[in-house]
Amino acid sequence: MPSILLLRLSSLGDIVLTTPLIHALRERFPESRIDLVSSLEYESIVSLMQGLSNVRFFDRRSGLRGLLGLRRILQKGNYDYVLDLHNVLRTRILRRGLGQHLSVINKRSFQRWLLIRYKLDRLKHAPDVIGRHFETAASLGVKDTGSGPKLNIASNHDATRIAIAPGSRHWNKRWPAANFGLVAKELIARGYHVDLHGSKAERDVAERIAKELPSGSYSNFAGTLSLAEIAREIGNAGAIITNDSGLMHIAEAVGTRVIAIFGPTVAQFGFKPRAADAVVLEVKGLYCRPCTANGLEHCPEKHFRCMMEIAHEQVIREATRKE
Repeated sequence: MPSILLLRLSSLGDIVLTTPLIHALRERFPESRIDLVSSLEYESIVSLMQGLSNVRFFDRRSGLRGLLGLRRILQKGNYDYVLDLHNVLRTRILRRGLGQHLSVINKRSFQRWLLIRYKLDRLKHAPDVIGRHFETAASLGVKDTGSGPKLNIASNHDATRIAIAPGSRHWNKRWPAANFGLVAKELIARGYHVDLHGSKAERDVAERIAKELPSGSYSNFAGTLSLAEIAREIGNAGAIITNDSGLMHIAEAVGTRVIAIFGPTVAQFGFKPRAADAVVLEVKGLYCRPCTANGLEHCPEKHFRCMMEIAHEQVIREATRKE
């Protein structure tokens, strides 16, 4: 049985999206050692990922010295296969001399650049991020069955609770907070309880929304929970309204219905949820989309139409739609 090492340091969504590959590898090689290297900040979410034998965490604060020390530890693992699912400088340093067989993810960086810069779509038939993970592991004989991400928690999807995740790491991937506020008010008026989610950095936007809501009609979890606790709370909601962010992938992985708002990014980048009941709201045919793959702190065209033209009524309609 082969020993396998997966390298994926960040970010939150990408780490969650490794779970279909991990499950497939464990199913094919039930007795194998399947290890993961990730960043320490994601420890609590990794604890919900089944199928791993061991996990090593890299602390960004340790810098190059920590990276080299971790590589020395990994070299003792004598891995047969190393799958670099990240392919950044840190993983290039880590993977050096680690295993007999090395496979590196094809991120389609050039095709992505063509789509952003010239709107030439060479990604139309490319696999999504999960599919790219399976490409990287092709030599191990595992096949992508189309399954989405999965985290190991017991979910209790309460149809009367709707989660809202108004944040994202970059400004232009955030639907305006005022719009989220309008949606929250209307949902509460219709009898729903609203749960606000986000990181410590997103606590302010959650509080701006919360201060306009009636007391007792919402729970503001932003900045108060670990990633594992966020996953459990989102799993208790019937649906989530979210930007293109890591919490979108967590929600899919715990089986919560996703209403995702895509502004400057597009599905061709590979992050669209796979769940059949997931909905992506976007302004199709806009000449300037996509303008970025990861996010920007401004709108290059200064009109922000990709977000401003998504009406809050449309979001409410999708969030309250009965299956």
